[in-house]
Amino acid sequence: MTINASSTVEQIAAHVTAAVRAGQLAPGQRLTEAEFSARLGVSRSSVREAFSRLTADGLLALAPHRGVTVRRLTRGEVDNLFAVRGALEALAVRLATPALSAAPARLAALRRDMDAAAEANDMNGFSDLNARFHALFTETAGNDLLGDTLARLSNSIYWLQFRVMVDRSAVFRTNREHVRIADAVLAGDAAGAQAAMLAHVETARRLIQSLDDDHFAP
Repeated sequence: MTINASSTVEQIAAHVTAAVRAGQLAPGQRLTEAEFSARLGVSRSSVREAFSRLTADGLLALAPHRGVTVRRLTRGEVDNLFAVRGALEALAVRLATPALSAAPARLAALRRDMDAAAEANDMNGFSDLNARFHALFTETAGNDLLGDTLARLSNSIYWLQFRVMVDRSAVFRTNREHVRIADAVLAGDAAGAQAAMLAHVETARRLIQSLDDDHFAP
């Protein structure tokens, strides 16, 4: 892969994030500046800065005697992550409901496309649509601080690799919850949409917590 000189650090960070999302980098895996410098054809200083940014975002960790690794959380930290994420996602959907119920085309189209992807067992398509579904509420909410905070939380390994970590059928079953969220939003029911989003994030938390201990830090 060749990276342009402009916004090099951002592109390196995006490459690492995409590799994590695809399951090519596992929780606890060690990353080296030399490897990514050679792979991407960039300077080690640029890789170091990208690693630093992703460490600040919580995707990577600087471990004593190990260097930079893909961050693993304890089970307690995972609960904390999902509690905060759920509250913010619920706030986003509540704030976005008036605008989306008044102009429903984008949300209605996303719902149809997600149903089709789930029916076709298209995991990559479903994953992309799921990200767009959640992003639509954040974008429409009109709160930059909320958007920035959710963007940082979305860099958690447990959010990025949800579809890789848990059972494939369980991922597709979560689409029922997307339907409930969308129905409430399209009906202009902000409180119902907020409750449905909280339930959706709680489902994700339970699925992550059902994984073996190897997925978590001690």
